[in-house]
Order: sequence, then structure tokens, then C-alpha cells
Amino acid sequence: MVSMDVGVGAVAGAAVGIGVGIASVMTGGVPAMIRCLEPDALGLVLFDFNPSAIKMDRKPNTTTTPSRTRGASTPISQKTKPPTINLSKVIFVGEDTKMRVDTLFAWCAPPAGLITAIVGLFTVTSTVQPTLTFQWGPPMLGFMYDVKLTQVTANYTRFHSSGIPIRAEMTIAMQTVPNIMSTIPTNPTSGGQPGRSTHLMRDGESLQSIAQTHYGRPGVWRKIAEINGITDPNRVRPGTTVYLPGPAEITAGGR
Repeated sequence: MVSMDVGVGAVAGAAVGIGVGIASVMTGGVPAMIRCLEPDALGLVLFDFNPSAIKMDRKPNTTTTPSRTRGASTPISQKTKPPTINLSKVIFVGEDTKMRVDTLFAWCAPPAGLITAIVGLFTVTSTVQPTLTFQWGPPMLGFMYDVKLTQVTANYTRFHSSGIPIRAEMTIAMQTVPNIMSTIPTNPTSGGQPGRSTHLMRDGESLQSIAQTHYGRPGVWRKIAEINGITDPNRVRPGTTVYLPGPAEITAGGR
């Protein structure tokens, strides 16, 4: 059930992203946005002014080991974290300014409130921060990343006489989440080899349970642990994105 929800969400997100991208090319007037399609955190925040600058940061993760010759050190590449995205001086204008700011603040934590309670009657509600999509322009040529918010700062600079904020200057920091529609090319050393997919760990799940769900064989958890560099499967926390081996890897690995 969980894997089906995640798969449907990924397909829906990709479809929406492609649709937005086509509209951007055809009209040239689609604004930058952050959206969430998860039922218990559904929302859309449009930017009044497109970003004047987008800062992205990614650092290689390497260690050095002494070489057997001449005492030199040899760098060894390890799994590298996805890029971070930082937006500064994002301007919201209008009487819905505070509503958009409050939506971003709400996305910084697991979903809560009436909608979550209603959804919880029919499905398992999430206990982790929702995954969002930041998009400006078409996928691949522009920006389209699945992200989690790491910091949101709002500076209200103008108010209506009634006390309603009508202008805010925002600073938004995001951590990207691996996705098939990401504009970052696949990096084999990070686990994103062809045929592999990703799974967002939820509360109560284990490597054994997702192996049973995705492959019908709980023993595949060992392969999942191997390709993700997990040494202790009992310490994988909710909210962790893990790579799932492709069919060829399962076949090659035997039982």
C-alpha cells in the first residue's frame, strides 16, 4: 500500500511538472513555484517575482588513505549528498502573503491539522516532513527538484491599515531529494544506477518490510543495505531515502 502511494505520487508529480514546463515554453509567463501533492500536505505557493538568483551547492564526499607507494594519500569517493538550493530575496505581495508564508512554515514539519485527521481515517498518515517540488521552467532545461525545506525566514515589510501583511521578503533553503525527473544527471557512485528506484522510509517500516512490499522477498533487504552502504538496518530512520535495486541486480544476486 505504501509503495503504491509513493509510486502514484511520483507519476503525478512528474505529469504536473511536464505540464508546467510545456506551459512555461508556450506562454513564457508561468511563475516559479513550490508545490506539494501529498494528500495530507496539499498546497501550492506561487512566486510573485521570479528569483533573480538561485544558489546551488554540492560538495564531493571523499576520504584519503595512505598510498603504499611514496607515502602519498589517495582520495576515495564516497556517497555524496544531493545538492542544496538557496533562494534569497523572494518577494510575496498581496493580501494572501501571510497565507503563503504560513504554508511554507507548515511544510517544515510533518503534516498536522484537520486535513491530516481526515486523511488518516482512510490511510496511514506520514510522520515525516512532506516532500515538495520546486519548479521554474521546464524539467531538464529549467529547474525541477523534489525537495525538503531546511529553513524558511520571512521578513514582513509592508502592512495594510487593518494589520494584514501585504509584502514579505523570504529566504528559503531546501535539500534536494533524488527523483527521476531531477535535472541532476544520475551519479552511479551515489546509488542511482539504471533500473534502480527510490523509497522514502516511513514510520514503522524496515528494510525487510519494504523488500517484502517491492519484491515479495524479505531477504532482499541485504541487497538494499549493500547498495545504500547501510551497516545497521535497525537504525534507518523515517524520512531516509533509500535506493532499491533493479531487477537485474536481484536476479544476479540469487535468492
